[in-house]
Amino acid sequence: MSQNTSSSTKTPGNPNGKAKARAGTARDEDVDEKVLRRRLQYKLHQRRHRAKQKQKVSTLELEVQSLAAEVDTLNRQRNNLLIENIFSPRVAMEYFRLFQYSASPMNGIDQQEQYLRAVMTSETVGPDYVGVDTVVTQWRLFCNFFAYTRYDPLAIDVATVGDLTAVVVDSIFSVRARRDGIITLYPSLNGDLGLTQKLSGSIINIQGKYRFTFDSNGIITWFSAEWDLVGALQQALAAWPTSPRYFRGQTSRRLRVKSKSMKPPQTRYEAPR
Repeated sequence: MSQNTSSSTKTPGNPNGKAKARAGTARDEDVDEKVLRRRLQYKLHQRRHRAKQKQKVSTLELEVQSLAAEVDTLNRQRNNLLIENIFSPRVAMEYFRLFQYSASPMNGIDQQEQYLRAVMTSETVGPDYVGVDTVVTQWRLFCNFFAYTRYDPLAIDVATVGDLTAVVVDSIFSVRARRDGIITLYPSLNGDLGLTQKLSGSIINIQGKYRFTFDSNGIITWFSAEWDLVGALQQALAAWPTSPRYFRGQTSRRLRVKSKSMKPPQTRYEAPR
């Protein structure tokens, strides 16, 4: 009787508690899965965002490079238009176009003289001359010394004060001397056939600076050139051990220009090619 009573008093397991435990575990697993999925989505989103940002940066860099090149091109066009629309620089550049090659009927010596007489007068002056007639004569004599001349303008400085406009042109002046011209300029070379042949057969490049001053009517009132022929010849003959003695005592063929106290702000342009 006591055994039956004991067996009847045992408490069976709670099925509701086990079910709740299983449900809680399932919920935890579901939460973990959602968290992992969200983390993965976030990583994918960040990866796509970084890729888009990188592509955007690359695109902007290309656009900046393109715009910089366009700005540079527009600045050059603007400078060229400024030069073309300002009378004085145009006249100065016309000088280098017409006098690019030495004087001869083939190279338009008549046109060169017409140009000089159109933009200069008898009152045009330079460091060692007065009048357009002197300029024309000097140019003809100069071309007797050289078989080849060529100008390559590099840059232009333009300055204006009141009615005066000053134009300064930096240029490479290339020449090939005639033998007679070499002997005339440097008599000490007479008799040295090898050296004179080397000089007459070589093109010598000289750094030059040309100055024009224009009045309000566009007439050139001052014209001069600075270039060092002796220095250029010495450089051309530097490899010849006997050449320096021929140039001892030679003065530089550089014309010193006395400015007219013009100290305005200057605008520098690239010379149009």
